[in-house]
Amino acid sequence: MVYQGGLGATNIKRSKMQKLVKLWQNIDTLKYHLYPSLLLQGKDVTAYNALLDTLLSTKLQAQSQKNENKSFSQYQHSFGGDFFQIMPSTVRGFSVSIKNHDITIHLKKMVTTIDPNPFCKVEFRASFLQRYGYISAIQKVNKFLRDFIISHYTIKISEIHLQCDIQGHNFTVLDFHRTKSKTRNNRYYDDEIGCDSFYYSGRNFQGFMKGGGDYLMRVYNKTKEIKKFPNKGFIEGLWRTNKDYDETKEVFRIEFQIRREKLKNMVIDGQILDGFEIILNNLNNLWGRCLEDFSLRDISDQDTTEIMLGFKTLKNGTQKMLTTDAVRQRFTRSEVHPLWAVIGTFNGHYQTAKIDTFVKPFTTDFIYVHNAFKAFLSTSLSHFGDLRPATIEEALTKVQEYTQSKHEKTVLEDVYSKRLDRFNKLEIYNPDDEKLYANKHYFVNRVFDTIDQTYNALHDVGVGQNDEFIEKISQCYGA
Repeated sequence: MVYQGGLGATNIKRSKMQKLVKLWQNIDTLKYHLYPSLLLQGKDVTAYNALLDTLLSTKLQAQSQKNENKSFSQYQHSFGGDFFQIMPSTVRGFSVSIKNHDITIHLKKMVTTIDPNPFCKVEFRASFLQRYGYISAIQKVNKFLRDFIISHYTIKISEIHLQCDIQGHNFTVLDFHRTKSKTRNNRYYDDEIGCDSFYYSGRNFQGFMKGGGDYLMRVYNKTKEIKKFPNKGFIEGLWRTNKDYDETKEVFRIEFQIRREKLKNMVIDGQILDGFEIILNNLNNLWGRCLEDFSLRDISDQDTTEIMLGFKTLKNGTQKMLTTDAVRQRFTRSEVHPLWAVIGTFNGHYQTAKIDTFVKPFTTDFIYVHNAFKAFLSTSLSHFGDLRPATIEEALTKVQEYTQSKHEKTVLEDVYSKRLDRFNKLEIYNPDDEKLYANKHYFVNRVFDTIDQTYNALHDVGVGQNDEFIEKISQCYGA
């Protein structure tokens, strides 16, 4: 087979490439939070908090043993015959952590069923997800949570890793420069020091990373990782279930990490990927989106080397720098690498719907007004030393003077323009919003008219002369 480079050049070395094989695909990492459900009753919360008291008591004993440099592995708790080890320490935001060979659970006491913060965090072991399959593993854990932790809860995924193990393409440093992504946060990886930089072991290339934090792609040599960490060798048994697996050839893993901050800004069919079920029901579409955002391109070794170096050598021996536009053209004219077609499905399911990025143009939640007003009062108190009508009025005057000098606008005019700018950025994902979008200029003009009338009334009377206005402000901060 002969592969064509991005500029039509034949890559002889890659024409001798072995057959591309997709060995194994699954969820490699899964973490989710539990939030209080409105279906919970008082007795449910009481029983849950009583369980926490028991676990915390055992945790204190484990801490005592740890401080004395003794083993604390015997400090366990039985949930219907299933034993979990109580850890002497936990993660930030939670009170106690318990774990077994399948999962780790972090817990804290529940105060109210309308608490917007999670009371539980669940982390799955990769071996558990791979052995059972993610569907069976999730079902088993959720049943355990309902039976032994609390009867009702809402789940939101905080982090998920989708992976695919392949043979037939041994990634090199050139593939780092062949991969097209929308992020500038691209790095090699150093497996030796355990941080995101170079995937090198000695002089042997291990892999690379594109992106970072909430959304990234890792590519690394899984065979060499297993040799270094034998406890990860369980995956080899699963590779052998594929008839095309060749034990003499190395396996590379392609892994996408997506965290909640990225997930809740993704939209499919008008729904935000914020819930547990919608994400699991759209793993094929999420995988497809990842392959689009991190695309391995079919560019020849020579062209890729020039991209990496930033220049090309002409026939007369002189070097010509590659402009940003020249590099962009090479990617634009290239095709997707054949490997991306081989791994184009998630467990056999093709992408069926496009996942878009949701950009919330503005919020109407009054809690933001509440927080902003408290911030105004707090800053005024720090500056003036007290909160009286006279100092509030002086603060408002300073705000007006600053805005006029910096932006040559009144405060309200500046607010109008910023709101209008954000409204104009509204992107429609729901057909019900199309009517609002079509009439947005009419809507904005009505808002202007209403606020103008209010401003003019205040301006005519004068803020300092409006005793009712001052009285209402005084009531808010208790002056």
